[in-house]
Amino acid sequence: MKFSAAVIGTGRIGYLLQKDKKREQPASHAAALAKSRHISLIAGCDINTERLMLWKKDYPRTACYGSAQELMQKEKPDLVVVAVSEDAHTEVALDVIKHKPKLIILEKPVGPNLAAAEQIRKAAARYKVPICVNHERRFSLDYLAAAQLIRNKELGDLQTVSGRLWSSSPIWTPSCAEKGDCSLIHDGTHLIDILHFLLEQHLKKPTVDRIVKNKRSEIRLLNLHYKLSKNGLLCLELNGNSEIFDFEITFNGTRGKLIIGNGYLKLYTKAPSPYYSGFSSLKRRKKVRRPRITGYFSRMVENCVDFLLDKAPLISPLSEGIRTLKALYEIVEYL
Repeated sequence: MKFSAAVIGTGRIGYLLQKDKKREQPASHAAALAKSRHISLIAGCDINTERLMLWKKDYPRTACYGSAQELMQKEKPDLVVVAVSEDAHTEVALDVIKHKPKLIILEKPVGPNLAAAEQIRKAAARYKVPICVNHERRFSLDYLAAAQLIRNKELGDLQTVSGRLWSSSPIWTPSCAEKGDCSLIHDGTHLIDILHFLLEQHLKKPTVDRIVKNKRSEIRLLNLHYKLSKNGLLCLELNGNSEIFDFEITFNGTRGKLIIGNGYLKLYTKAPSPYYSGFSSLKRRKKVRRPRITGYFSRMVENCVDFLLDKAPLISPLSEGIRTLKALYEIVEYL
């Protein structure tokens, strides 16, 4: 059985990243959909005509549109990807929902703010349209391996968790609430969501430890922490003054340590110390490593197909995307 699919927004995540030779492929919605034997990619949509011309070269059999509404009226696809910029999410998502596709894949975050996310939630409930939010790490084999190690108690009982997100973008500016154009909303959604997934709990009531602003009142450094269930502690550092992009989470337990980040997965567990008699130290288990192919995009599409075939629930439903946005805006309350 095949489902027809369309991509609205042929920018980076919608289409262009499949041209990045350094990235694991497929690295775009278009490429992942085209790869699936259950999907027929029928249309692309963008207000940028140059992007559509590039799209047409790679997908000559698809129709091209400059308007999401026109695409939905003429093509009536089963599956629709909404991969437009954050400030356009709400308008486009609401237009698509009204046409009642069988499933929408919505790029993260759900919206630039909670009011926008609530509009989408209400419309999706009214028209009975399911939505998958593309929090890609939930589908990635390295993060799934990390989840299994934690749940199998390879680290013992978790005691501390630390997360780090470094980039060159401001953590927060006043315009972010409308446009979502800051690191906290754009990248922080990945950090908070994967912590929800790995810790199997939703983060609430953060304590902000440090805020550093520049002369333009942009927040460039933010430290905060959460108390976890079972007496654990989670500490986060968001740095918007970095020349590198860094995304890393470290889990410390009574019997081991796990570190996962962009391109690596490392596990250290308890072993007799080579340095001190009668003591235990951490020893790296070299057989535990990041898979060469994580399948983060392909596995997301596979889950969506399984959902459409009534074989599995959505791994990243709208409800989880909204919980993540709520956690981000709990942080914003302190800024």
